[in-house]
Amino acid sequence: MHSHPNSAPSLPTAGLVVHKTYTIRRSTMLLGLGWLALMTACSGTAGWYILSKDDLAARMIARETTRQYAYEDRIAALRADIDRYASKALLDQDGVESRVDELATRQAELESRQSLVSALADMLQTNGIAPATKLPLRPRVAKPEEPIRASGVTSFAPLIPGKPMPAPEQQPLPIRPGSADATGSTGWQSGEAPQPPAKRVEATLTRLDEALSRTSDAQLAALREMDGKLLDTQAKLKSALAETGLNIDKMAAPATVEGGTGGPFVPVKLEASAGAFGAALNDIQPRLATLMRLKGIVQLMPVARPMNGDHDFTSNYGYRTDPFTRGLAMHTGVDFRAETGAQIVATGPGKVVAAEYNGGYGNMVEIEHANGLSTRYAHMSAISVSVGQIVKTGAVLGRVGSTGRSTGPHLHYETRINEEPVDPTRFLKAGAKLVGIFG
Repeated sequence: MHSHPNSAPSLPTAGLVVHKTYTIRRSTMLLGLGWLALMTACSGTAGWYILSKDDLAARMIARETTRQYAYEDRIAALRADIDRYASKALLDQDGVESRVDELATRQAELESRQSLVSALADMLQTNGIAPATKLPLRPRVAKPEEPIRASGVTSFAPLIPGKPMPAPEQQPLPIRPGSADATGSTGWQSGEAPQPPAKRVEATLTRLDEALSRTSDAQLAALREMDGKLLDTQAKLKSALAETGLNIDKMAAPATVEGGTGGPFVPVKLEASAGAFGAALNDIQPRLATLMRLKGIVQLMPVARPMNGDHDFTSNYGYRTDPFTRGLAMHTGVDFRAETGAQIVATGPGKVVAAEYNGGYGNMVEIEHANGLSTRYAHMSAISVSVGQIVKTGAVLGRVGSTGRSTGPHLHYETRINEEPVDPTRFLKAGAKLVGIFG
């Protein structure tokens, strides 16, 4: 507070309080208010910034935490995938090894069956029942030089000698995009993924499985073809032997085989899983045994012609007019027209029991065959065998002549059963039907 200029100065009075008055300008007050407002605004802005920054930091922390959790979940999922893939690889490995073992078993079974088919085919061919045929060959299975890999897992299973294993396929070299290989194909192209090892192994095993199946089918077809040939040959044999009028079931077949063979009898046994092959083999064995018996009987019977070439009959078996007495008489054989000196051959294998001059027969040879059969060759001009000699079918016995009770050169031929004469033409007709049956 300012004093008036014209007033006299007052003296201080004891005990009195003096108050001073100050005057503030309006501009100063406005400036102060403005400064106060600015500071308030700055403080509010700073507080808002600080609060906003803390919220942003909290959100960033929350986001990083969420991302970390996501990464941890992803890592856990990847570990689970790795475990699953490893388990799948092990299962694939076990599956491949199991399938290889199965193929090995099938391969061994096919080899055993092949030996049976080959033995049957050789038997039929050796006996002239069936011509030589091309038998199915077993599939050639290469042994791998490296372990089989399935889904990246190596199998170190030991290789069994003779065990079929899929041949490893070489990985083809990549061809640059657009370039052609030797076959003209562009081969690998950009963007094409190479075939996984598991698929290559699966493809190899599938091809081997198909090869084994084809071989099995071929073996079964060969077996059925042989069975059909046996049935056909057996029917022809029975038809031919029926011409003789003999009871074939009561006739004995040869019990020995030339060349010396033997050993213990071990029957063929097949597993229950043999299926159609086992059924076909079970059907073919009794038919083969029957056919071999019939063949053995045929080989012992005098069914061949007594002279080489085609010679006419001049007189049949049965009642006829006797050429000397002109009366009715029984002719116990058949006469073949032939020139003097023509060869006379044995119509079946046997033993010479007579080789001499025998009354009306003239020079005669008699051969004793199996099952009570015997044959006589008469009116010979010369005899070429002796008593006790063993002869085979086609062996020369002597020469055509006209000795004994004969009107001219010819061969008198007889067939006897237990010393009783029967019509030789029955056996000759059977022999005609048998021509070509055994090759």
